[in-house]
Amino acid sequence: MQLLDINANTERAFFTCLHLEEPENLEWTAHRRQWYAQYKDRGYKAQVLIRDDGRIVGKCHTIPIEYSPFLGEDLLAILCIYVHMYEHHVGDQRRRGHGRFMMNHIEQHARASGFKGVVAWAMDWEDWNPVSFYEYVGYSRIDQEDKVVVVWKPFCSDAKPPRLLRLDSLPGEGSEKVNVLVADNQWCNSNDKLATAREAIKGIEHLVEYTEAGSPCCNRIIHLGHVGGVFLDGRAYRPYQLIGDPEELRAEIVRLYQQKQRR
Repeated sequence: MQLLDINANTERAFFTCLHLEEPENLEWTAHRRQWYAQYKDRGYKAQVLIRDDGRIVGKCHTIPIEYSPFLGEDLLAILCIYVHMYEHHVGDQRRRGHGRFMMNHIEQHARASGFKGVVAWAMDWEDWNPVSFYEYVGYSRIDQEDKVVVVWKPFCSDAKPPRLLRLDSLPGEGSEKVNVLVADNQWCNSNDKLATAREAIKGIEHLVEYTEAGSPCCNRIIHLGHVGGVFLDGRAYRPYQLIGDPEELRAEIVRLYQQKQRR
């Protein structure tokens, strides 16, 4: 088994979050590819885990903390570590040591590159990216915001604890139209909030005040807990969940607009 940097043969698996059962939707993965192109020469590593039979069973990506959704210094940040969990393709690959294998390689890379430790984010539940996994491999909780937990493993005594970027001010409720703010993580391969929001407002542009914010790093307004986010009149739409279909988001926008008109 090997953890390798992506190349022309493996990049589709990485950018589609291991969804190899269907063709890549280039419109939906464009922002991920842009992130890769922008940061690959700044210490960003995008990698896939390949079994001895050549099948891809996992992925991870890391970046120096100054380009991440954490506050800190001299640490390597894990943006995502993911083991194939779908029934299609190679099937569910969890609980086979693949996550620990990738974590070991990440830490080896961090030490060799002179970082003072590794920081990651996790969720305080067992469904997806659970904090229990990181604790199992020796990480400690250092910060928390609602369900989002920051964990780290320092390599030396002078490593400084990291913190999670918090929410800053958000646009409030629109007076007549629905205020729709979208902040998509360019590096996140799971939610596609930006593409969903753009599709959702088609045909109802006259009902919304629409704003797109950049990725939530370095003084951006959205913190990692929402993995980006869609905010309707200042409130998160489906926080900690997949964004769902554009039609569902459109229906919620229309509901809020009609509610305003009845006041």
